[in-house]
Amino acid sequence: MNLSEVTYPKDTKSRVQNLLVQEARRQPKPIPRWRKPAMLTFAGLALAGTTAAGVYVALAPVDDKRDIRCYYHADITTRLPVTGKPGETRPPYITTGTFITGFDTKNNPNPDDKNAGMKQIADPINQCSRSWDIGTMNLDGITDDLIPDGFVSPPQGPRGDRVVPEEANMDQNGNPLYPGPDNLALGHYVPFLTACVVDNTVAVIPGPAEVCAQLGIPALEK
Repeated sequence: MNLSEVTYPKDTKSRVQNLLVQEARRQPKPIPRWRKPAMLTFAGLALAGTTAAGVYVALAPVDDKRDIRCYYHADITTRLPVTGKPGETRPPYITTGTFITGFDTKNNPNPDDKNAGMKQIADPINQCSRSWDIGTMNLDGITDDLIPDGFVSPPQGPRGDRVVPEEANMDQNGNPLYPGPDNLALGHYVPFLTACVVDNTVAVIPGPAEVCAQLGIPALEK
């Protein structure tokens, strides 16, 4: 079945076609082998599952990108137990952002804005990749199931004089995780990440490009 044979909601077909063309023209930089998704096809960018009928990529914009959700797994509903506190649970994600240097919290002009003093995040994938790199996303081994066999995690403790592979300081798109020429990465496992939208908030989820459609949520419109 080709694209012309699929029935789409009004005005969606052209958006899917444009998305496929954009992806086909991209020339992404090489990424470390362990950061590549197990299965990634151009067809998956537009269609999910084994049948194409009625399944398409939904795109959604997010105007406020100051607060980014980084999900532990491709699961946006299951709450996680809190270690040492029986019966308590926490969301299936952490939130991350970047504060504006010198912002005066005592003289906040928008006291009702929970994200006041935070910057708009231009690259949510890079932002969450840092959280994975420093080990925040694998506390208590919660994401051990995502780490491929043979991957060597860094030892516990400060960075010190540990040697980290050069490519560990780059995200899946070839962008430096941290500013400056030095390799500041810690070297924890960073899976392939995809930016989706949940509750009008950017949700960065481990998984290939089609993971948003598989979860029934829109992909982030760039």
